[in-house]
Amino acid sequence: MATVVANKMMAHFGEEIDVSIYLIDSPEAANYVLRASTTVFLNDAWVPLDIATSAGRMQEYIEQAQASGGTHEGS
Repeated sequence: MATVVANKMMAHFGEEIDVSIYLIDSPEAANYVLRASTTVFLNDAWVPLDIATSAGRMQEYIEQAQASGGTHEGS
């Protein structure tokens, strides 16, 4: 579900965002203590799962982060 949302965000925001998708056992994930199979970060801040799995909520979350200079109040 989060992968589908990530692809929608890439289509919507284009070059404005950089999206990478890694498996839990990838070298990129080694620096994090991940307790769920789906974990999403925006600018190194964890995104709640209910936001990460909803295209509408994730779009709002990214837009708010962009408006605040790349940080989000939840980060």
